[in-house]
Amino acid sequence: MKKILLYILVVSVGWVVPGNASQFLSSNITEVTLFSDQALVERSCDADVRPGLNALLVEISAFAVDKDSVTARVFGQGEIISVQIRDIHLTEFPQEQVQQLEEKLRSLQRSRNILNDKKAVLSKKETFLDSLIDFSKTQLPKDVQTHFPETEKLKETIDYVGAASEKIYQEKQKLDDAIAAVNQDIDQVKRELAALRGGVQKVKQAVEVLFNASQAENIRMAIQYIVRNASWKPLYKASVPANLSDMDLTMFSHISQKTGEDWEDVKLSISNVIPLKGIRLPELSSWTLDIPRPRPAATRKSLLMKTEGGALLESEQTDTMALPAPEAAAGYAQTVQKELPLSFEYQMPYAVKIASRDISSFLPVFTKKLEGEFFFYAVPQKTGLTFLVSEVRADQELLSGQLNVYFGGRYIGETYLSEKKPGEPFYLNLGADRAVNLKREKLKDKIKETYFGTLQRDTVVREFAYKITAENGKNQAMLLKLEDSIPVSKTDKIQVKDVKLTPAPDLRNYKDKEGVMLWNLKLSPGEKKEILIDFVVTYPADSPPFGL
Repeated sequence: MKKILLYILVVSVGWVVPGNASQFLSSNITEVTLFSDQALVERSCDADVRPGLNALLVEISAFAVDKDSVTARVFGQGEIISVQIRDIHLTEFPQEQVQQLEEKLRSLQRSRNILNDKKAVLSKKETFLDSLIDFSKTQLPKDVQTHFPETEKLKETIDYVGAASEKIYQEKQKLDDAIAAVNQDIDQVKRELAALRGGVQKVKQAVEVLFNASQAENIRMAIQYIVRNASWKPLYKASVPANLSDMDLTMFSHISQKTGEDWEDVKLSISNVIPLKGIRLPELSSWTLDIPRPRPAATRKSLLMKTEGGALLESEQTDTMALPAPEAAAGYAQTVQKELPLSFEYQMPYAVKIASRDISSFLPVFTKKLEGEFFFYAVPQKTGLTFLVSEVRADQELLSGQLNVYFGGRYIGETYLSEKKPGEPFYLNLGADRAVNLKREKLKDKIKETYFGTLQRDTVVREFAYKITAENGKNQAMLLKLEDSIPVSKTDKIQVKDVKLTPAPDLRNYKDKEGVMLWNLKLSPGEKKEILIDFVVTYPADSPPFGL
């Protein structure tokens, strides 16, 4: 009953605390758990408390704090009465970072002015030399009419003008480079200032913990809160050696944090958990069938549903098989993985420093050595190139993110890795191999529009024949996975019949795509194989189809 009355008194009237018990505490950010669009920050501090109610204030400088997320743990004898965010109004909120950046901006601008002044002096020297040259163009011919100038003096003059002009040009080039570098630094500082000033606070925020201490002692306190303007996303590096023995997959965390608070020597973990706030459980409605019914014009509404799709981006690289294997190099640091009921977390094995700035940070998360199946892949309907591909299966969950591909120690391009579950395959394009000759040619495209050459048909009969030739120009055997297709009719007025495929494909309706077929061709060095595709398409004479 005593505890209830104390809590009611604190909430309804405001705390009644002796002046010597209310104190601001100096704290440090010790641990951060980074989510995809926010971060859980933990601050730690010590405090000397006296028996009774103590108001403990921990200042925070983050721009956007989720006030509902603030919690506290107190390691001491007593009980926590309340934890909340308090706004302390200030006439001016000092921001050390803003002041430092403003001073840096002024220093850079002074440096730029000095460089511009030096460039202006050089320009005057250059103008003076130009005037000498212009003067010599008119004066020298006059001098030649009276007496020819001495050869030695003329040579010295020409050499002087040439050397001076060259020196001025080189110095101006160096100044232009220096000015460009300073301008780039000025733009960067301005962006950082804009990011910080966007969150300038009118008040100073503090977490207030009301702690009813049982005795006088030194306590330790940990404050946690969620902040915005912090995020991470995966960035992958796939490295395949030239001998195609295996593949190293490294995941980096691409971190961006502009929270207003620097993370200095913090224990950092990254998590793929989906924040619960704002997410409701799905509800299933009844599945009903009906026929279209007219609606009054005044109440008729049109509904538009939009869908979006994406395509895997692939890069091309030629002549990659001849690349030498790189020398052994140091690997990346490994994180400690934590398996949680609904997600996973990776804890960095070392303390990290990430300033609240408009700059991204990249930290390695893990490196996995994966075994893959390597084969050549061709779609002759689309291109005459043949690609070396690696099919790899994920041994753990992989989030979606940019994937940079290295082959034989060289960067060949980037693609995008969609989210993969354990055991789910994904494919890496390692580049085009020009040693594999691929050709697709049309052998027949014949139309029959009459019977016996005289009577007109109501239905057009069109015969098609294609030949695909694949030749292994390499000095080693290869597996070529080749895709091709025949047309598929979406109406009974158009028919595709008399289909002949030689040899028969290994898979029909490949990847659940109707009409798409896959051949697995094993080619010895120098071996050539052919695929013949024949079919007939019939359609009404007055309605020629599109797509042929």
